[in-house]
Amino acid sequence: MIGAALASGRHRPGLVATTVTLMAVLALCLGGCTVITGGVTHYTPAPAALQEKADCLATSYWNEPLMTAPPDVADKMGSVPQGFVPVDVVECSPGQRIFRQVSTEPAWASILEQHFSGDYGPLLAALAEQSERQNGGNCVAMAETIPDLWLVNAAGRAAHVEWPHDACNFSKPGVRKALEALKVTSSKSIDVRPPDAVESFTPAPARILAGANCMTTAHWYEGAGLADPSAKDMGSIPEGFDPVSAVECTAFGENFTDAKGTWRTITEKRLTGDMAVLVKTLRETSDKAVGPLVCEASLEIIPDLWLVDAEGKAIHVQWPQTACHKSKPGTKEMLARMHVVKIKVLKAVLQETPRPKTLPSAASTRTAP
Repeated sequence: MIGAALASGRHRPGLVATTVTLMAVLALCLGGCTVITGGVTHYTPAPAALQEKADCLATSYWNEPLMTAPPDVADKMGSVPQGFVPVDVVECSPGQRIFRQVSTEPAWASILEQHFSGDYGPLLAALAEQSERQNGGNCVAMAETIPDLWLVNAAGRAAHVEWPHDACNFSKPGVRKALEALKVTSSKSIDVRPPDAVESFTPAPARILAGANCMTTAHWYEGAGLADPSAKDMGSIPEGFDPVSAVECTAFGENFTDAKGTWRTITEKRLTGDMAVLVKTLRETSDKAVGPLVCEASLEIIPDLWLVDAEGKAIHVQWPQTACHKSKPGTKEMLARMHVVKIKVLKAVLQETPRPKTLPSAASTRTAP
């Protein structure tokens, strides 16, 4: 599947900052983008205030042009309070934004709320690391998107904690690494939008077929990549269908060459894991526009996804999508956390052999007298 939309998020700028594309920021920052030339001091922020509950809507300032926390949010954030024992961890990440044609303000935005369980010791150790500030130094002109993070105790009280950062305001790596080691126990997309922007709907149930078939993904290599007739079988998860595994089919991988020629390929991944959480994510509604909306002309490759039950029967499930036909937050994150039991590269479409060009003969190019 292919769609287009605009992604956005709160970002922490360096001391010298410019606005950059989110994916470029992530790629470069993961490679290391801090340059520190001034004197560095270390400090620990004041403890975060205990609040009644974790609230991902406190991140709605992500939709403002500067994407910085207002005082009523920032003043309550801080380090982990002494003696605070979490029983739940909540991460709030930015999703897509869709714009009205008559305004630059977003008509639709979303926040991905994920809850994590597991050994919180490494996460608490990473959050206890001191932050840095520098005096009169220079930093690379980049920015970094940092999800908001909440810790919740047994009484339901929550602390909105700050990520430790280096002297150029980029997050230290320990928190991301600790979160990756935890298990996602639930995930949902929270809509932030005016009531007249889009409508929600649930596609018709998918047809239950004899088995998963990644070769239906080959239609992406045909013409403009429009859905082939097998798309009529796609849809939402039928009531009573109980999947035990998933099959992900992705086009546009590396070509494969054999004695017959060069093939365009499809990568088939068979996945197992927490199917209950994946099913819950896939049951979220999709959106369609009410009136004209502007979508960013960017490309997203959404893998075809099949769910398979204990008898081997399968459904070709449709991802929950935004009004701009991009995937809503949640499904990709859940698939990334599942266990890959088998990978197979399928030869999908044999490319035509380029014909050698021939130059016209001297006789055919001679000018008539």
